Amino acid sequence: MPLKNVLGNTCAFMAKHLGLRHRYVFTKNNRLRLRYVASATAVMAAALPTAIAFSPLSGLPVQFELASAAQAYNYIEPSVAASNAPLADDEMTEASEYGQINLSSIPQFEQPVTPSDRIVTIGKGDALGKVLQKEGVVVGEVHEIITAMSKEFKPRDLKAGQDIHMHFEPHETEEGAYKLTNLKIKLNPLKTLTVSRSGDSFESNMEEKQVKPVVVAQKAVIKSSLYGSAAKAGIPKDVVADAIKIFSQNVDFQRDVQPGDALEVMYDTKQTDDGFIAGTGEIQYARLTLGGRHIPLYRYESDGGVDYYGPDGQSTKKTLMKTPIDGARMSSGYGMRRHPVLGYGKMHKGIDFAAPTGTPIFAAGDGRIEKAGRFSSYGNYVRIRHRNDLDTAYAHMSKIAPGVKPGARVKQGQLIGYVGTTGRSTGPHLHYEVLVGGSQVNPRGVNLPIGQALAGADLKKFKRFVEKVSNQYASLSGGSVKVAQRNVKADEDFN
Repeated sequence: MPLKNVLGNTCAFMAKHLGLRHRYVFTKNNRLRLRYVASATAVMAAALPTAIAFSPLSGLPVQFELASAAQAYNYIEPSVAASNAPLADDEMTEASEYGQINLSSIPQFEQPVTPSDRIVTIGKGDALGKVLQKEGVVVGEVHEIITAMSKEFKPRDLKAGQDIHMHFEPHETEEGAYKLTNLKIKLNPLKTLTVSRSGDSFESNMEEKQVKPVVVAQKAVIKSSLYGSAAKAGIPKDVVADAIKIFSQNVDFQRDVQPGDALEVMYDTKQTDDGFIAGTGEIQYARLTLGGRHIPLYRYESDGGVDYYGPDGQSTKKTLMKTPIDGARMSSGYGMRRHPVLGYGKMHKGIDFAAPTGTPIFAAGDGRIEKAGRFSSYGNYVRIRHRNDLDTAYAHMSKIAPGVKPGARVKQGQLIGYVGTTGRSTGPHLHYEVLVGGSQVNPRGVNLPIGQALAGADLKKFKRFVEKVSNQYASLSGGSVKVAQRNVKADEDFN
């Protein structure tokens, strides 16, 4: 191999493994910068006599001069070196101390011509264009790639930590140069964006994994908190939240749930072939075990709509939920107490639930918004009229949910705001009141009517449904998490 190729490939190899950028070693025309030519030539000039002394040629006369060696490889033109003419190319000004250089005579060194695959991780604040240019993609092609990509995805939506997989091929006409032929970005477990070279331009394509409806059955034994135990059992947080809403009509999760109790659920999902859960849907069956007492509930659609029923056909829906907040701790009950701010005994006309700022607050029942906004010492406040003589109130919110304003209708379990500490408050919590005939009463002592009870032909049909669902759950659980496909409409809505 010619000496110039050896020198060029050696420098390219060292630059790659020392982490040097290509432009620090080679010019924009892919020629080795003179500083490295001169240094390498000097090293060889110094080492050559020693090498020859120990070689079979050691008896031969040897003459080696750095200038003549450089001249032999056309690094320096004698006619130019003899003059004091200035350099023609500003890229080589840093090499002026070595003599006057003829840029066109510097040889272009060969680089490896094998394809190259690279993975670049997006850092905080990185722009895609800058990342591509750093990898050697020319500015014009960077613009074309981003334009093609924008048809499927906004490049500015790339997040730190995402990987870009790039494939480079040797350039057909430029010796030693590479060109980007393919770029892939995994946007999420379902979508992968591909940008590929097509002739002199680029095309983008979004690959999306197919999902299918699958029913999942799982069980969590409660050790400390319901959310924590469910998470360890692999039950999604959204499913746990839905289960709490279902049972909150009859269960006080702040007092009734104890270690050793259990939650069992069977719910709809959408999954890929490799088992990734793309979304969760409705809970079809749930059973809560409290102190050995089982509370099974079944999602059933009757002429009156969809609701959850016990095995006897009685709807669990009540006018109000017992707790309008998930995972909170009751920090103060209804009755006389020493006021934490005012410092003297005062009637506490509601229940306080301590929870972190931003914890969701839900409407305790169906109704119409009577008041929403700042209200005296209550801070951000919402009051809902459920019927002529029944209201609920929610105070100290950090903010009120969008769309919650006087006159708006809300459904039981609908998000109405978030826990905060506005108004006269010592820390983030929800102050919850129930008003009967305009006066506050103890929320735990209110007797409210329950939902409908199935009867006659509807009850018989429901009993058959209960048997089918119970058998399905038994076949899916079996002591470990199992899944089975179920016929669900393709356009069924999932959360």
